[in-house]
Amino acid sequence: MKHPENAVIRRSDYRAPGFLVDRVELCFDLDPLATRVESTLSLRRNGAAGDVTAPLELCGADLTLVSLHLNGEPLPASAWQKSGNGDRIIIAAAVLTAGGEQPRLSIVTSFNPTANLALEGLYVTNGTFCTQCEAEGFRRITYFPDRPDVLSEYQVTIRASRDDFPVLLSNGNLVSERDLGDGRHEAVWHDPHKKPCYLFALVAGKIDRLQDHFMTASGRKVLLEIYSTTANLPRCTWAMACLKAAMRWDEEAYGREYDLDRFMIYAADDFNMGAMENKGLNIFNSRFLLADRDTATDADFQTVDAIVAHEYFHNWSGNRVTCRDWFQLSLKEGFTVFREQQYMATRASPAVMRIDETAFMQSRQFAQDAGPMAHPIRPDEYEAIDNFYTVTVYEKGAEVIRMLHTLLGAEAYRKGTDLYFARHDGTAATCDDFVAAMEEASGIDLAQFKRWYSQAGTPQLQVRDEYDAAQSRYILHVSQTMPPTPGQLDKQPMVIPLAVALLQEGSGVTRERVLNLTEKTQSFAFADVPARPIPSLLRAFSAPVKVAFDYGDAQLAALVEHDNDGVSRWQAVRELFFRAFDKLRGDGGAVAALDHAVAALLADYATDPALIAHMLAFPSHGELADRDAEIDPAAIASTREELLRQLATTHRAAIIERYGHERIALSGKAWSPDVTAVAHRALAGTLLAFVNTAGDTETHALSLAQWQGADNLTDVMNAMTALRDQPCPERDRMYSAFHDQWQHDLSMLNRWFALEAGALRRGATSAVSAVRALLAHERFDSKNPNRVRAVVQAFADQNWEGFHASDGSGYAFIAEQILRFDAQNPSLAARFCDAFSRWYKCVEPARALQGMYLHKLAAHEALSPNVREIIEKTLKAGDTAALR
Repeated sequence: MKHPENAVIRRSDYRAPGFLVDRVELCFDLDPLATRVESTLSLRRNGAAGDVTAPLELCGADLTLVSLHLNGEPLPASAWQKSGNGDRIIIAAAVLTAGGEQPRLSIVTSFNPTANLALEGLYVTNGTFCTQCEAEGFRRITYFPDRPDVLSEYQVTIRASRDDFPVLLSNGNLVSERDLGDGRHEAVWHDPHKKPCYLFALVAGKIDRLQDHFMTASGRKVLLEIYSTTANLPRCTWAMACLKAAMRWDEEAYGREYDLDRFMIYAADDFNMGAMENKGLNIFNSRFLLADRDTATDADFQTVDAIVAHEYFHNWSGNRVTCRDWFQLSLKEGFTVFREQQYMATRASPAVMRIDETAFMQSRQFAQDAGPMAHPIRPDEYEAIDNFYTVTVYEKGAEVIRMLHTLLGAEAYRKGTDLYFARHDGTAATCDDFVAAMEEASGIDLAQFKRWYSQAGTPQLQVRDEYDAAQSRYILHVSQTMPPTPGQLDKQPMVIPLAVALLQEGSGVTRERVLNLTEKTQSFAFADVPARPIPSLLRAFSAPVKVAFDYGDAQLAALVEHDNDGVSRWQAVRELFFRAFDKLRGDGGAVAALDHAVAALLADYATDPALIAHMLAFPSHGELADRDAEIDPAAIASTREELLRQLATTHRAAIIERYGHERIALSGKAWSPDVTAVAHRALAGTLLAFVNTAGDTETHALSLAQWQGADNLTDVMNAMTALRDQPCPERDRMYSAFHDQWQHDLSMLNRWFALEAGALRRGATSAVSAVRALLAHERFDSKNPNRVRAVVQAFADQNWEGFHASDGSGYAFIAEQILRFDAQNPSLAARFCDAFSRWYKCVEPARALQGMYLHKLAAHEALSPNVREIIEKTLKAGDTAALR
């Protein structure tokens, strides 16, 4: 059922704004219950709009309009009108320009920030004012042309109680501070760089700061400040070090220097996103900023490093050059994710980082490409833009930039980015603008390559080989297909850089080469090949595609042991796991090839332990399900559990021996976040979880011993994770102690919530009843997105058997939570809808039960556009599948 207020916005309908806003002057009188905002806009007719009669359209949401003045005079009600549901003000061009070509429009609004539970716009959290304006939150602060192609210079005055809000922050440089004499004070901030309103930020409250400085390549001294609560300040030192490293890297790798006198970050406990790149004042979800040995795992340290870098890199790829419209979101996000990935390859093992990126694409993005929300990295239409902050726009967008880097080469790629930044600095650009800069800098025609921006889905490559011994000639025959996706049935061939090499017995890897696929079917010959090789395909995951090749088990085992590309070795192990899984699910056949590979990995002391850890981290339930045309959730769960149990039992002694080796490598040394120590902890943690799938008292005791002797959170969490699904006294002891120790720490207790929500339950206490009990826990806070995600999202994502409970209770639970949180925070609720994305592929009764709850959701009249769009597309995917 399509609701008329859920208007579809199409990229083809883009029109330039009728008016531009050269300068915005904002004056905030902050009050938690009644904040007043005066906004003065210096307007100019947009000569590029094409229509000189185009009116000024101002967007607003949940605002009280106090007054509207034009050039100092009240604007009569007859001179403007509200449209839609009253959320837009339309002022005719003739009205605005009657007094001259540069009108000044003043708007006064008021609203209640404490009641803003959607956490968009300006809101109050734990006594602190905070903002989140991307994508369309600024309209909750004042009426404004809330679109990314309206770039303005901002001057912001903030007034508030000095006792309650001693720190007043906004974008840019601090101009002045003064006492107002009535218990209130004022700060004035000026950002000289024009920006869209989605990059506006304001923070005010009782917060402390960590300070440092950075000297730019040109010799300017920049003040660096990270703001948080006083208690959390010591946990900000890692983020500060990461910030300085990212600033230096961006200068060296891209020639991008910071452009303001100060750079600020604020850590917010209540925040919908991971972080936000507001010009000069980044706002972070505290979960992704705070880190020390006792409260952050090795993965958390790495995540903080990556996200700090990502948001800082946006200063150029997103802020100085922004998006013309939200369809171009990957212009800033895909590009910046790739820049982040390049940076992180210098901060950790490049091979391990690339496996992480590949694993994320294959487990998350490929699933999205195959589901109801499939879309290209530059979508053609949307109803709620929040729904398109996706792994496709971000991570697949990054893979598209990576392919450009591969095809053009590092030197031409750098020339292209330099040209792009120089040509579009201070403007709102498009994906086409980016590709045009790359074309001009390299001299390479990228017309066909641009299909990556418009075609959805994951290309599938079928590869077969041919060897002519008489001529020592080896040939790879490659064909590409693109499966149909919603709204796109017929696809054209893509440009695909396929990195390959040949593995020869006795001589290792030879003939590394990147094959440039442009046609549906192509053949590539290798001369002077002395014997039939084993092809190593899609090395380093050179393109976001699936590759099928008829490897023999022995060939896969050879790749595992002898290939020098980490991604290829990892892929070979996964393929052996898939084959063993299929045999066990089918005729219960032997898994000898996988056994051999696991034994070889456990005995491999020459390879980076972190790489071994990744190769022994086997596919999830979802990844196994996405291989099936018809999904049997129960069979997947039982077969996966049995296969892991068999492997753990067979290799129990070797796993325990290797685990002991990794612990010895760490013993007697002070904790360190360096790459070597992290690698040993990673492999020890993987092995501990692996051996505990056999579930016996000795392995339980091993986990307890690690937990008791831990001097860092990584070891603690690895021990707790290893026993998450093991009902035993050791688990009870760990979980109870962790809860009691950290019950008053928001981020730490979220770890306990997430583990409990994802835990397999059998017997009297079902997984669904256990997760409902978590919602009733005295420390559960429904207003905190991180806490909600730690329970609801963890259950939906990690508790396969609980979600797919045979009585449908897991489906009912998630449907209830979607409705519950949609009324409060639609962008949060929309994320939960993804749990149903595979519903139409499931066997009965799982299919019918999920369909029933989806239809119940769709029948609710009050659904937000965010949730309704996903639910309707999810149901439509089922209808389409039924017709095939």
